Amino acid sequence: MRLRHLAALALVVIVVAGCGEAVATPTSGRTVVPIGPTAWPSGTTGQYGLRIDPSLLGKLPAHAGALPIVEDAGSESTVLGDANLANTMDRYVAASAGGVSDPDWLKVSLGHFKTESQNTDVYSAWVDQYAGGACSQAGGVAGASQQTIGDFLVDVSTCNGAVTVYTLPLGDWYVLSMYEFGPKDIGRQLIAALY
Repeated sequence: MRLRHLAALALVVIVVAGCGEAVATPTSGRTVVPIGPTAWPSGTTGQYGLRIDPSLLGKLPAHAGALPIVEDAGSESTVLGDANLANTMDRYVAASAGGVSDPDWLKVSLGHFKTESQNTDVYSAWVDQYAGGACSQAGGVAGASQQTIGDFLVDVSTCNGAVTVYTLPLGDWYVLSMYEFGPKDIGRQLIAALY
């Protein structure tokens, strides 16, 4: 019995001594906590040749409504491995205003079609594909129309889950696509602020 008490006391001493200023030595090159992606200030190129180009954000106003537009490196990381997108576009940037837990939020995609993709059929396919993807988590596409917003003819789709999707050409085969949620229609406000 006395031996058990001594063993328990020794264990307590070892544990308390371990709480000092010891430096842990990592056993592998990986961290236990996943680290999220960070934005690439000068851009980056994915395995299929799609270039993430943050300078494209210069084509947009700095805010959507009162919310700042911020590059979305998480979405960009996802598309870097998308061979289909790389077949259609050569440059791309993703951004957002607000978050999905906010009463108003916006997700933005801005890309440039490759020379061989610069035709109305590819553009129309992009409009439908983007709306379908954006609405896939919001009950599917409920309707589609073309509307004039500011100086732009915009393809507008509505999702069953109260999300609105916008796609419009910005000239020189740049295309802006985005989807929004919330009563302030911040995507519409962003389009109206384009020049």
